[in-house]
Amino acid sequence: MIGRCVEAFGSAEATLGMTGQQLGGIKGISANRAGELKRKLDEVVRSGAVDHELEATHAAGVRLVHREDEAYPKLLRHIPDPPLLLWVRGELKEDDALGLGIVGSRKCSHYGREQADRFAAQCASAGLCIISGGAYGIDIAAHRAVLRVKGRTVAVIGSGLGVPYPKDHVPVFDEIVGEGLGAVVSEFPMSVGPKPENFPRRNRIISGMAMGVLVVEAAKRSGALITARLCVEDHGRECMALPGRVDAPASAGCHQIIRDGWATLVTSATDVRDQLGEAGQLLKAEFEADGSSAKPLSADASTEISGEASAGNSAGASLFDATLTDSQKRLVEALSEGRSLDQLVAWMGTEVGPVQADLTMLEIRGVIQRQGGLFVRRR
Repeated sequence: MIGRCVEAFGSAEATLGMTGQQLGGIKGISANRAGELKRKLDEVVRSGAVDHELEATHAAGVRLVHREDEAYPKLLRHIPDPPLLLWVRGELKEDDALGLGIVGSRKCSHYGREQADRFAAQCASAGLCIISGGAYGIDIAAHRAVLRVKGRTVAVIGSGLGVPYPKDHVPVFDEIVGEGLGAVVSEFPMSVGPKPENFPRRNRIISGMAMGVLVVEAAKRSGALITARLCVEDHGRECMALPGRVDAPASAGCHQIIRDGWATLVTSATDVRDQLGEAGQLLKAEFEADGSSAKPLSADASTEISGEASAGNSAGASLFDATLTDSQKRLVEALSEGRSLDQLVAWMGTEVGPVQADLTMLEIRGVIQRQGGLFVRRR
């Protein structure tokens, strides 16, 4: 709701100056909700909560990343309701857009923990950033495996960074940040505790930051299946699931989503890379060429990867310098000036889904960027 207001009025400062009636003019905000929103915004200003929050973030070494900032995760911008602000401890890198979400049961079996470790370590070694929720069970097993192989990982937690949850995992969060191997992220202010309603919201960020989500172990009512469904239905990303014993209740959710056809069965890191499409295939090629492990990936975000630029690149070009598809080249041609998504769909004469997918890949590679509601070619 706040995000829609900021988009409509141009800035947070402008939103704070609006009347209840003006807020009620925003699509999806009723008159009653507008009045309540205005009262809450006025209370925030009167109480000095903003200054207090800024002081707390600075003291904890946390920075605020706005949705229009360069540091904001590229893939996350493409979901229906991306957070307006992220509280970030550590560092988010452009290459983290090559991300795999790994989720599963908090009360996992030895098999689940072992497989989370195996998949996370192998995929991180191949250049994928492993994104998970920092929770007990599958989540923390995945984070620890990435730290062991010195890969990249992002923990998206369901509380403010001033009160990280679970407390038992603070040493892992500290290692992620201290070793420069990723970030701990939240969309909640510093002092917000781990409320039950926070975790379903957190799940959309895990899925939104990743090219695909792997469910390692999940019962039929597992919260991990919420992330999996968001991944497929809301975000249009790849969903994969690991099979377990046919009679294991802990894997019943995985078996169900495979049977229902909206998750692909995988048994190896190679299967995961195959499912991630173009970016996954490039990772696979680099991984196999290097032998036992892939070299760290690098992306020059300032390089425009058009046909002309690619022709001038050296033999040691980045992963992101691979040849563009025909449809991606057409989109780059269309962006000699800024255009909206609707204009690009009309230009391409196709459905919105394929256009969004191509725009996502172009943004990951650093070919294009967003400026407000427009896509522009990056120079």
